[in-house]
Amino acid sequence: MKQSTMTASAMVLARNDADHRFPHVEDRDGLEELRSHVTGMLKSDDWGGAWQVYELDDLSAIDLAYLVERGLMTPRFADGLGEGRAFAVYGDGLASLEINGEDHLRLVGFRKGDGLESLWPLLNLLDDRLETAVAYAFDPAWGYLTASPARTGTGLRVYATLHLPALMLTGKLASIGLELVKHGLSMAPLWGGAGGVVQVSNSARQQGPESEVVRLVVDLCAEIVEKERSVRKMLLRENPLQARDQIGRSLGLAQHAWTMTFSEAVNLISAAQVGLEAGMVEAPGLGGQSAFELMTKLQPAHIVVEHMDRKVGCLENTEIDEVRARIMREVFAGACVR
Repeated sequence: MKQSTMTASAMVLARNDADHRFPHVEDRDGLEELRSHVTGMLKSDDWGGAWQVYELDDLSAIDLAYLVERGLMTPRFADGLGEGRAFAVYGDGLASLEINGEDHLRLVGFRKGDGLESLWPLLNLLDDRLETAVAYAFDPAWGYLTASPARTGTGLRVYATLHLPALMLTGKLASIGLELVKHGLSMAPLWGGAGGVVQVSNSARQQGPESEVVRLVVDLCAEIVEKERSVRKMLLRENPLQARDQIGRSLGLAQHAWTMTFSEAVNLISAAQVGLEAGMVEAPGLGGQSAFELMTKLQPAHIVVEHMDRKVGCLENTEIDEVRARIMREVFAGACVR
């Protein structure tokens, strides 16, 4: 598995039309008018077919969950209701656009690994082009106006996903979280904290260039990851037998389980990742994919769409756990602790 500062990178850029009220107070006709205007623009020849526009009524619950798991749709939009909503994907998954969710427009970008600094130029380009068709609500003192006061300013929320099992195990994440608050950032567990996977994001209202927000998150995350690596080395040095035992048990379960929950799979992959980065584990079946890539593929909607031909109607079907366990057995076949 590849080693990097971040396991995943994401951005959400909120914008609103100055000629319409925020979605939660705008009437149906206003929302439908805005949706028709934006989707028509996305389908125009000016974009050269770069956008695929979806009617939300045509997407099943599994489709919506799959988009959320891929990082192309925010959970709140997937769960939301209301008039005039639409969704579009740009360039085969390079970015997406939520229309009339919490804000009139929300551009979403997602990359696996260290992709924050490459995401911003793309979203900035798309934002500039959208602004030629939509008059953005902007105030010289407050910046871009959004439905949530916390996003007013740049309208940008930056997310960095980190793998920090050693810091979580030793209880050091709390102090790091408090330190992040001083910089206007916050830390929250992803997937309930399974495997020590967390997200760092900018939480305070941000002024100034968006690139500075991105750079702040990138720099602070690099410092956190260095602390994680330092703590891992300390744990492996002080408790080598315990570390090998835990990693070996994880590999054994991955190789022989016949049913497995998502959280359990994430924990096992996390232990294997630690062993790989420490040079303690060989896992030829991984094929060079990162821990986060494997975790992502084992989420319920991914399994239903990519391994079960959408043949189950809900994400709580126990067959999903059986398929997940089979994938784990295949991936970790031949894996061992040195």
